[in-house]
Amino acid sequence: MTEGEKIRVMIVDDIIDTRDQLEKLLFFEKDIEVIAKASNGREAVALAKQHRPDVILMDINMPDMDGIAATEAIMTQDPSVQVIIMSVQGETDYLRRAMLAGAREFLTKPISADDLYKSIRHVYKLAATRPRTVAPSAGGPASAILGEAGSEGQIIAVFSPKGGVGTSSVAANLAVAIRQLTSKRVALVDANVIFGDLTVILNLRSDKTVIELAQRVDELDRDLLNDVLATHTSQIKVLLAPPDPQRGELVTSDHIRAILEAMKREFDYIVVDTPASFQDRSLAVLDMATRIVTLMTLEMHCIRNIKLFLEVADLLEYPPEKVMLVLNKASNRTGIRADDVEKNIQRKITMQIGDAAQDMTFSINQGVPLMIGKPTHQVARDIGALARELTVVARAAAAPGAGAVVAPADSGQKQGGLFSRLIKR
Repeated sequence: MTEGEKIRVMIVDDIIDTRDQLEKLLFFEKDIEVIAKASNGREAVALAKQHRPDVILMDINMPDMDGIAATEAIMTQDPSVQVIIMSVQGETDYLRRAMLAGAREFLTKPISADDLYKSIRHVYKLAATRPRTVAPSAGGPASAILGEAGSEGQIIAVFSPKGGVGTSSVAANLAVAIRQLTSKRVALVDANVIFGDLTVILNLRSDKTVIELAQRVDELDRDLLNDVLATHTSQIKVLLAPPDPQRGELVTSDHIRAILEAMKREFDYIVVDTPASFQDRSLAVLDMATRIVTLMTLEMHCIRNIKLFLEVADLLEYPPEKVMLVLNKASNRTGIRADDVEKNIQRKITMQIGDAAQDMTFSINQGVPLMIGKPTHQVARDIGALARELTVVARAAAAPGAGAVVAPADSGQKQGGLFSRLIKR
């Protein structure tokens, strides 16, 4: 955003007091300007065409034309508009409908001022910061160097639609386990560029992070990767997240795609610690992944989010075998049975990783992965079994004459985030 430029916002709500309250909240923000207000969906569609706002705050429940229908109509006429859906209901179905309509974020009323400011600036920045996708030309320096490695590596995304289920710890230990099992070239990527944890989990310190690659994304080659990636004692290479969220925001989904494309040519396995969101950076990883190790725990809110993610994965046409459901922190003390969960979500749990909260916390505090510090621990054995399952599938896919077991989605053309992609289908 240039100096003096403002984020142009339109407010859509059928209750006049709500419209006025939101306008007052935004009045003293120097970089935000309310340029229009609408009382229903039809009026919003007309005003959006007339004023072309950057961001629309859209109530979901309105007479005549509701916020979902209005969002669909507005996104059809101008896909660059960033819509934030507002609702007094925080139910999963509302979130799913908002996503399908093309909304960028979902805020539950009453909305705090901080959440409102943060969401507006975040979606605006997502739209404004879109560098070109790098595709090295044939015969150019990048293609000549990166193409020497032969067959492309397997990208394993460790992901959960809910935070706090142990994705970072599992990703770190899984990368170590694959290296121990195969002796192949293994890389670990911290794609949680805002609040990455791998530097702590692996006790790694480096002045160079993903920022160095993002800033030189059109120069990606083997030498640059080797210079930036840190080497762990297990001999895995690690791409660390930036040390602060402000710099992390500069890393876009286009950067992530370009970096992973380069790493596929240099490593046999790339394990990616993937943020717990459906935003652009996470989607870039999920699209490119050969397998998505989807972690869940036996908690109702996690199960609900897993069910939503499986629906989204189907809408995105991910092959069923691409999404591997893994129960983490498996325990019989939660009051929920794994087989009951399988019946509810209509999907089999492929593997289970035991619950060892105290030992895992000690491992993280020491900066020594459980696979190294306590290799005979039951959780380490469980992660080792997961590594065997993933590498067996990868070897089968790479065998001469074998068809691809799992084909990653076409990452090159996936632009605009999850919501806009779903609405285009």
